[in-house]
Amino acid sequence: MDIPAEHEPHGIGGWLLLALLGLAAMVTATVIEMRDPLKMMLEPELLAVFVRPETHGWYRVVILLVGMDVLTGTFIVAGAGWLLMLMWRRSARFVGHVQAWLLATLVMRTFAYLLGDFMTHAIAIEIGLPLDGFVWAVVAAVFGVPYFRWSRRVRHTFVRA
Repeated sequence: MDIPAEHEPHGIGGWLLLALLGLAAMVTATVIEMRDPLKMMLEPELLAVFVRPETHGWYRVVILLVGMDVLTGTFIVAGAGWLLMLMWRRSARFVGHVQAWLLATLVMRTFAYLLGDFMTHAIAIEIGLPLDGFVWAVVAAVFGVPYFRWSRRVRHTFVRA
């Protein structure tokens, strides 16, 4: 059966290629940044120090924040793998899934930052919270969600169900 020319899938190019490269850069940066938190979470001696009852409260805050960072990073990498599969198939579901993934990443980063801020105030010790992951999640969601929602090239590229 012949598909009309206006409904044929277009190739990945233009701004779509730039958007996908930006998402790939975000995932690559997340993988690189996860090295130290994963190393810390997998050191049994270090974890034993952090969970002792006599340790200070800020140790527990740090380990909780590192754990949330690892959880968020794992979600980002696993979600990127799923999105890569959908993109490879040029599935129409890619558009909705990438928007949900960007928003979920933003929610997770926001929750982690706000919880970290609350916990540092609760123990009355100022712990410097990194803003880079939160800022990247905001930038990706602010630019990515509208682009994937309204772009004509995206609509014409991801048409196979």
